[in-house]
Amino acid sequence: MTKFGHGSRRCAITGVSSLGLLAALLAPTTVIAQQAGPPTPAVAETVGATSVDDIVVLGSRRIDRVNGSDVVTERMSQASIALDRSILDDYGVRRLSDALELVSGISQQNNLGGLRDNYAIRGFLGTPDTGAEYFVDGFLANRGFGPPRDPANVERIEVLKGPVGAVFGTVDPAGLVNVVTKKPQFRTGGGAVASGGSFGTFRVEADVESALDPTFSIRLVGALENSDGYRDFVDLRRRLFAPSASWRPMPGTTLTYQGEYVQFRAPFDRGIPAVNGDPEAVPRDRFLGEPADGRVSSSNWRHELTLEQDLGGSWTLAGGTAYRDARIRGFSTEASTPPVGGVLTRQRRYRDWNLTDWSGRAEVRGTVEAFGTHRPSVGVTLYDLDFDTYQERFRPSATRPYPINVFDPVYGGVAGPLTPFTVTNERRKAVAGYAQDMWEATDSISFVAGLRYEHLDQTIDNIRTGQVSRLKRDPLEFRGGVRFRPDPRFAFHANWGEGFRANSSVGRDGQAFAPETGKGYEVGAKVVLPSFRAAASWFSVSKRNILATDPIDVNFLATVGRIRSRGVELDGEVDLARGVRLIGNYAFVDAEARDPAFPSADVLNVPRHSGTLQVFATLPVAGRDLDLSVGGTYVGPRAAALDGGSLRLEDYVKAKASVAYAVTDRVTARVEVDNILDQTYAQSSYSALWIFPGAPRSVLASLAFRY
Repeated sequence: MTKFGHGSRRCAITGVSSLGLLAALLAPTTVIAQQAGPPTPAVAETVGATSVDDIVVLGSRRIDRVNGSDVVTERMSQASIALDRSILDDYGVRRLSDALELVSGISQQNNLGGLRDNYAIRGFLGTPDTGAEYFVDGFLANRGFGPPRDPANVERIEVLKGPVGAVFGTVDPAGLVNVVTKKPQFRTGGGAVASGGSFGTFRVEADVESALDPTFSIRLVGALENSDGYRDFVDLRRRLFAPSASWRPMPGTTLTYQGEYVQFRAPFDRGIPAVNGDPEAVPRDRFLGEPADGRVSSSNWRHELTLEQDLGGSWTLAGGTAYRDARIRGFSTEASTPPVGGVLTRQRRYRDWNLTDWSGRAEVRGTVEAFGTHRPSVGVTLYDLDFDTYQERFRPSATRPYPINVFDPVYGGVAGPLTPFTVTNERRKAVAGYAQDMWEATDSISFVAGLRYEHLDQTIDNIRTGQVSRLKRDPLEFRGGVRFRPDPRFAFHANWGEGFRANSSVGRDGQAFAPETGKGYEVGAKVVLPSFRAAASWFSVSKRNILATDPIDVNFLATVGRIRSRGVELDGEVDLARGVRLIGNYAFVDAEARDPAFPSADVLNVPRHSGTLQVFATLPVAGRDLDLSVGGTYVGPRAAALDGGSLRLEDYVKAKASVAYAVTDRVTARVEVDNILDQTYAQSSYSALWIFPGAPRSVLASLAFRY
């Protein structure tokens, strides 16, 4: 795995959620961090890694083995990327999509009216209605649905690509994202950031920690954000509250609790329709819903308890449990038919989605010396999901069209009565066992092999129709790989693996969907030199039963018989001079759907060509550091709909830059500009009716304080 980041003297961006937390920040605190004892066995220090065996790091970073990837994934999944806190700060990450611009082969997808994170990895997208699944601290974090991630509580983002990019035994042949959150580091101190800028944006964040004694430490992260938004009547209210505590009752044992409450409130915004084949004909700030619908609320309470235990010798136990309670509720008005003469008809909906999700995991890992070195691990994962969806809908008719003119909108239209549209209860239970071993046969050759067995029991009760669908599966998946390292600077790899994932929701016929299955291949190379680090890979991935927009009725989903994606990815980092480095990536992705039921072979929102180049520099000015960043992201043309037509989202280049200066040892000022050229572009689409426009040029200034 390649990790991009560097040592920085700037205060990490952190968060605040209440006046009480601000009061806690202003209270006297110890300025100098106090590290209590050595790292536990599950935490490793990396300093200036220069071998392909290691994560590439500039400066020092603590690598969390309990909530993040393991040694096997880091060494064998050489196309994977880790983005640490410093690079997230320097790049000005405000959303998960910002961070993923720094990784090759990822494209943005439909965002459910702005209420979720969604992306495709190597051409494979998440569910259109609930989004791409991602992990937080090794637990699947948005099974069913979840609000967008807030960056204030993020320590590191891992993009684990390919068949051996595993998160506690779970593998996707294309790739997975694991977000590692902040937890106590047994030190005392804190910081806060206040920022404001374009579109009435105001944000306050804070992060405070207190090591109460050498064995017990608490941490509190929070954030509050208000924004008027760049689209008419589409504002934002965002809150984060994340307490955590760690206890070391004896040497080699650490018990950690991490909580996180996220509330995201904004009007449901599907974007704009294409007009006469032009996806940018309607102004990007034009809202075509009804302001009177108000904000839709998406909330998520998450509790996590993990254990790190040294078992003696080289053996460790990493286990834990997580519980999540989430809800989406509110009204929306959305386009229903294409505009004729600039006038489109609209539908109105009410959503009330609720879920509880409990999951657990345990893994034992260690080393064995026998005909070389073996790194075996064995573990178990399980979850229990209870997911209720309730939707009401008004559909327009000739007598009640509920219209709006996209070029001269008049708000205040009245829809007809709402009637139940989707009423389901999904109960899903699964338990899985897995085992893997990395065999370092010699200093140059390593092999990895693993298997995973899962028992799935899924029941979906379609309450509106009375249909009950029950699905049981017992898949057995395999994966394997080989790596050849002629010397510590160069390595070559080849991997193969299988994947399995249950689908939620029901189709147009009221029946549940078959699970998604897939397999993938990957070959590549990695080089690590003192001033140059790069990885290149070729991949071929095929999946079946992927959910996509139903070509017959866009109000429903349908499974694609098969999607095949092949391509090449390049990721690299170059030290141009002392304190100056260039990070770049490029991806060529050839993805196509192979299903006669779909009129098009296109895969939604996946460009054939995309890439990012960004220069980061730290320069001494008046005895202090001046941090600069400038660069841009290119996204090629993409399919905007799956109706068999020729509608495409045009390619675009989005440039961004930032400057930060340490005014004092404890205060840093920062200004960042996104979309410098004020490029008009479409970020993603769901169909020709629902195209989400990208944001115009924006400026954000912030002041960071460290205590």
